[in-house]
Amino acid sequence: MEQRGDTTVAPPAEMLPLVVVAVPLTSVLVELHLLIVYSLPVAVAAEEALEKTNETLEQRVRERTEELVRLNAELEKAKAVAEDADQSKTRFLAADACVLGRRPLVHGSVLRATGQVGVFLPGAGCYRCLYPVIPDAASVPTCADAGVFGATCGVIGSWMASEAIALLLGQRNQSRLFVVDVEAGTSRRLGLLPDPACPCCGASATIRSLEKSAYTPVVCPTLSPAMSETPLEISVEEASRLLAGPNPPVLVDVRETDEYAVCRIEGSRLIPMNTVPTRLAEIPADAWVLVQCHHGGRSMRVTQFLRSKGFARVSNLQGGIDAWSLKVDPKVTRY
Repeated sequence: MEQRGDTTVAPPAEMLPLVVVAVPLTSVLVELHLLIVYSLPVAVAAEEALEKTNETLEQRVRERTEELVRLNAELEKAKAVAEDADQSKTRFLAADACVLGRRPLVHGSVLRATGQVGVFLPGAGCYRCLYPVIPDAASVPTCADAGVFGATCGVIGSWMASEAIALLLGQRNQSRLFVVDVEAGTSRRLGLLPDPACPCCGASATIRSLEKSAYTPVVCPTLSPAMSETPLEISVEEASRLLAGPNPPVLVDVRETDEYAVCRIEGSRLIPMNTVPTRLAEIPADAWVLVQCHHGGRSMRVTQFLRSKGFARVSNLQGGIDAWSLKVDPKVTRY
């Protein structure tokens, strides 16, 4: 909506609508013309927030918790989809629906003080090109488990809104992923390419329709004994002890080259996050692998990605190299 003096002017019809799927950050999207908000608890909260913020906003909030398979039909009315779902199954459902319906997707997620915003365009790489399978719930920490810095939600939500507007205006022509670290005050843009082996958009894709049974926890692969016994995350103190032991784990640093030049943990291997999918052969599948970044956000996502690819013994280094400098080796430069 556009404000001209005291008059509210609606955007042109060809720019509408935007579908918003399970977005807890709806308050930052109130200036957009919203058509649908999914997920019952969020839908109710969104409706109340929208009514309080903009009484003139034309809106229809619908509950679709039991009608997931009808999402494709709803997408036919939409120009784009914005998703910031709390549950993995909802996130993958939205992503798959966008591929099948050939609609662009704006994705957002937050963990502690880090977050990511993904823009996935039809035929240019999808969410499953990054994360092929729905992760086991036990392998993904929730905000309640790991905590979340409130300001990060505002940053990611606002960024999502900006990307959604850019999509509606035709200003995006390639898929991309933005990784934001609010604590460090940094952001990085990573280009995305389609994965030929992607189960949803690849040449031999196996996902051809939305089936409700496909988005229940039972579709998650059963954890191998090694993966079940390997902690998802370990402290820097524990990592220091392990690295000094007789059979040290492999330490993979997923920061960028310029960050690695500033400081590094002795013995680490540099494989920047955006190169991991093409360098899997450099990561031993039969050894315990510790993944490390600046503060632990990027490395957690790489840890989840590697586990989804079948690497059974992978753990995230909690707090990253910054925590290592504070608690283990103060000689490591902080930045």
